[in-house]
Amino acid sequence: MRRDHREVFFRTAERCSCWIGVREPNPLADRWIGKPGYIPKSVSCKAKTSDNPAFAFAGLVVDPTVRPDAFKKETLASAVDTWNEKFLKGGRLPPGFACAQAGPERGLVRFAGAAIFADYDLMAISRADQRGEMLFTSEAQQAELFGRVEPLLRQGLQVPMIQHPTEFMWEGGVGAREFEWVLWFGPGHRFNRGQSSMPHGGH
Repeated sequence: MRRDHREVFFRTAERCSCWIGVREPNPLADRWIGKPGYIPKSVSCKAKTSDNPAFAFAGLVVDPTVRPDAFKKETLASAVDTWNEKFLKGGRLPPGFACAQAGPERGLVRFAGAAIFADYDLMAISRADQRGEMLFTSEAQQAELFGRVEPLLRQGLQVPMIQHPTEFMWEGGVGAREFEWVLWFGPGHRFNRGQSSMPHGGH
């Protein structure tokens, strides 16, 4: 995650007296964020972003069946499965999406003409006590916190990187992978990188 974006999360956590958990993003997407002609993934885009740093469009959504070289060997199978089972609708791209089939951009996916980088997936938001320690947070409290946190993040990030509520409270069908890393931003510039576990894969 870009340093300036990290600071936005820290400031928001401080202001709202909470901890904000974000799925560890694809660092290869950083160079595309904020550039004209590039947009963050919406909830309708379940496809994976390229994670092979040697690939020209690393960090962007790419068709893994056309460009397997866009992905690492250990993530290719998951990318293909997600593409076929969660992104395509009846074997076709959802409305508004297009994929270059030839030329230097072969395999690159666009929506309404714009290439797509990963958004920030909020995993959970937890209340904090006066010492900055996490407190038990109900779904209702988390929803209330999201209502305060999201506008501050949106204003600070200046790019619509937050596309949906936290995944531990959202019923929109994303959810967390069975194992992944979560970045936690807390009051007082406190930071933690921890593991998350929740069945059924997301993006």
